[in-house]
Parts: sequence; structure tokens; C-alpha cells
Amino acid sequence: MNAVKKGIELAKDLSANVILLSLVDMTIMINNAAAGAIIDSEMEVIYKEDAANTINEALKRYPYNKTTGIVEEGIPQEAINKIAMEHKVDLIVMGTHGRTGFNHLFMGSIAEQVIRYSRIPVMVVTIPTNN
Repeated sequence: MNAVKKGIELAKDLSANVILLSLVDMTIMINNAAAGAIIDSEMEVIYKEDAANTINEALKRYPYNKTTGIVEEGIPQEAINKIAMEHKVDLIVMGTHGRTGFNHLFMGSIAEQVIRYSRIPVMVVTIPTNN
């Protein structure tokens, strides 16, 4: 939610529109299926409801009348860039856990992939850790 907060603060300063995107990460569903889990339409509905709840929570926590929420499904780094291009956004604001070392190599970085392939400027906001 730190990225949402920073993005909405910036949008308010600029009187800009905001699109809150919550993705149903298809890579998780694919990995679960590869591990033997059965992914059915009920699970997909649950994932979409969770994504919608995330948007609704953000809208309540950071109200701004120029905000629209979108729930999509896809591979995050591809979907974020595709949706940003479709909606002709001026800036992508996203959070990152700032993983390094083995965790970064193993899990990759969605933010890094978005930055690498985006034709739109990307602002990355770190997610505070509980050190």
C-alpha cells in the first residue's frame, strides 16, 4: 500500500487521474497447477475477489475522486505494461520488496521487468521491512 499512498499523493499534487491495478497473477496459478493443484473456475473467482478487495481497501484508505480500480489477470510484468499502454498512462507507480541476492535470483523482480520493458516512466516505491 506504500506505493498506492505515494502514487495518490503525487496524483493529488498534479490533479492527475489514477488507475489502481490489481492483478490476478497467472504465474501463481500456473505454478500451482504444475505442482499438482487443481485450478478451477472457483479458485479463479476467489483470486479475482481478493484482487477487488485489495482495490477497495486502497480506495477506502486513500480516497481520491479521480481514482479508478481495475482487476485483470495475467503475467504481472506483461500485464502492467500492456494495461499502462492501453490506458495511455504517464507514469507507472509500483512497489517492490527490494529483494537481493538469492531471493532476487530465485524469484525475479516484477518491478525490474516492468522497468526493463516499459516505454512509460516507472516510479518504484520500496515496501518498508520490519527490521
